[in-house]
Amino acid sequence: MLLKNQLSIKHIIKKPINGNGNESILFLMIHGYGSNEEDLFSFKKDLPNNFFIISIQGIYSLGTDKYSWYDIDFSNEKKFIDVLQAKKTIEKISFFIDEAIQEYQLKEDQVWLCGFSQGAILSYAIAFKRPNKIKKVIALSGYLERNILPEKINKNHYSNLEFFISHGKYDTIIPLNWTKKGLKFLKDNEILSFDYKEYESGHTLNSLNYQDLMNWIKKKHIYSK
Repeated sequence: MLLKNQLSIKHIIKKPINGNGNESILFLMIHGYGSNEEDLFSFKKDLPNNFFIISIQGIYSLGTDKYSWYDIDFSNEKKFIDVLQAKKTIEKISFFIDEAIQEYQLKEDQVWLCGFSQGAILSYAIAFKRPNKIKKVIALSGYLERNILPEKINKNHYSNLEFFISHGKYDTIIPLNWTKKGLKFLKDNEILSFDYKEYESGHTLNSLNYQDLMNWIKKKHIYSK
């Protein structure tokens, strides 16, 4: 697919096989640190036909075909995330979602987010910021970062928000316990509509994880029609 530049973030798309205009659901992919828009886009062959798939390119270049959404300090757990940069990126992606819905004439209130690692961290935050638009979040090998969430969480706003959360037991980049803290946050705020699975893997997506993910998408897609 061609890399499109007409909106505020570079992206590639796969149009739905069936469905026109506002019948289509936006399925937005947000890659991880050091990757690019082609990474998660490989999922497209297994996704429902009426998804309008968009995979966006990170806004900071790390070298040839390598991008990020904000800086990471891998040596300092407390400064693992550049909070200011991340918040600006959340605003930028949120704006892009509105742009894409208008440009491609998509459903306004049925957006799905699919993020890996850094993309998953951002997906959590965007969903809490825009619950009127975001309905499904796929958080792969990421965690819920409290410092980039809205200051006030009104649990009544998130009754329709659903998560698929997965993590490798041997992840050395984002420890498993970081993800579990996020699960506790969801439970404490009575956001209980999530599926959580752990896998015999590191900071990656193994075949069983992928299969479970696709099964979850198909199940939730049927119910969301």
